[in-house]
Amino acid sequence: MRTPDEKIRCLLVHPTFPLGSFWNYRAAIEPMGVKAPTIPLGLVTVAAILPQHWEFRIVDENVAAVSDADWAWAEVVGIGGMLPQQDAFLTLMAEAKRRGKFVFVGGPDPTSQPEVYAAADARVLDEGEMTIPLWLESWRRGDPGGTFRSAEKPDMTTSPLPRYDLLDPHDYAAMALQISRGCPFNCEFCDIIELYGRKPRIKGPEQIIRELKAIAKTGYRGVVDVVDDNFIGNKRYIRREIIPALRRWNRPRLRPFYFQTEASMNLADDVPMMKEMVMAGFRVIFTGIETPNAELLVKTQKSQNAVRPIKDRIRKMLDVGLLPVGGFIMGFDGEPPGMDRAMIDCIEESPVVVAMCGLLVALPQTQLTRRLQREGRLLGNETAFETNKANFPGLNFVTTRDRYQILAEFSAVVDRIYSPKVYMDRVFRAIKLLNHLPMRMPRPFEIKRDLRALFIVSWRMTRDPEVRWLFWRNFIYSFLRGPNAFDMCGRLNAMYLHFKAQRQHVLERIGAMREAADAAKASTQSTEREGERVSKVSGR
Repeated sequence: MRTPDEKIRCLLVHPTFPLGSFWNYRAAIEPMGVKAPTIPLGLVTVAAILPQHWEFRIVDENVAAVSDADWAWAEVVGIGGMLPQQDAFLTLMAEAKRRGKFVFVGGPDPTSQPEVYAAADARVLDEGEMTIPLWLESWRRGDPGGTFRSAEKPDMTTSPLPRYDLLDPHDYAAMALQISRGCPFNCEFCDIIELYGRKPRIKGPEQIIRELKAIAKTGYRGVVDVVDDNFIGNKRYIRREIIPALRRWNRPRLRPFYFQTEASMNLADDVPMMKEMVMAGFRVIFTGIETPNAELLVKTQKSQNAVRPIKDRIRKMLDVGLLPVGGFIMGFDGEPPGMDRAMIDCIEESPVVVAMCGLLVALPQTQLTRRLQREGRLLGNETAFETNKANFPGLNFVTTRDRYQILAEFSAVVDRIYSPKVYMDRVFRAIKLLNHLPMRMPRPFEIKRDLRALFIVSWRMTRDPEVRWLFWRNFIYSFLRGPNAFDMCGRLNAMYLHFKAQRQHVLERIGAMREAADAAKASTQSTEREGERVSKVSGR
């Protein structure tokens, strides 16, 4: 095998997300003429860290499959991904090996459970800024294979400019950049703090502006996803340096981008900062709400969410012009019966239009997993996350309340919050509460794209008797509120196309899990009855 100092043809592949995944909302974005929600930022960053005299191709299988020509062209194949992509990841790795390619892997899932990826020639784990140079140096010494790790965290100011030029931006609903890594909190179930640490590391403002310029150079305009673990992890620096830099760059250029990001709920306690974010171009915030039960939040070490009522915080976000997207989890230890009603009430009353609801998963290398291992409650392999691929992922441990009850209540939540009328009514209430500040004028190609999407979505909604009149009610009301309200309402209406399919998928999978639980319970009861019968006979 040639050395890395020669010209190497490197194929970088991003595996697909499962169709039932929250992150695969293809049904909502296809009317826009795009193929995937957002770019594989990890791979374009890896391409920037690797030797720049190499030749690169990036294939995102969420956009298009790897072709025979791509396989034939490649000398080495790099694959990276997250836990939901694991099945597709392993399939790609097996195909690359079958074709005789040298395969290196990395990203969050291989880092968390490298044993799952033992078939790879090289496992380049942790953060690439540190470990890719270690791998290349070993390769230069004649040993390109093995596992490469580093406990040291990189200085984000040294991270190179991602290779956005390797992608077609018109394939995506959003471009992406990363400003920081790490989160200062200590949530028991979270793997972010295990992967990236609790001390946020941040890029400099000039560095971020270079990335925005690189994105603009591709011709893209629209949503930029700031994929930070917690955008306000270092709140003081973000407020003093980053937000003003974004505003200074974005505003004079007629706001080519608007931003969405992830932040902890305590952001809502700082109204002036939220207003500054809105003026810089932020419109959407994903926040981990997890559960409306304050006692559970404290138990799971997320007490920052229990300081003030969730509804009040969500309303503050809406009032300043930020649309909250909420993450919710069911299955925590000590969770009381009736959690479905409490969660539905929280989502409805706040309101949180887009609610990402899931079952608790003990992720690899988290405090939760280590505790469950000590307690002997982790199901399957005790050193790695395992999920029954035939079932809905989650609850990979012995729960403290009846599993059947948790599944039944989770099913009730998903069924209710994404039923047609409930969802469309929630869109209506959020648009009514959201402060629609006039922020940007879309470019001609964006108007053309959005009109196409509007026509397709309107046609599909009008043909659906369950949402027909609700859609047109939202359409007319938002149109009268102005262009920004109309744009946001249109996007939320389109998301129903995704949630309709996801609701059906989840209910089917949960139904299968409940049937399996029933069968297991019946088998256990039968065994117990047989044991009692044998004991009685023996006693005679």
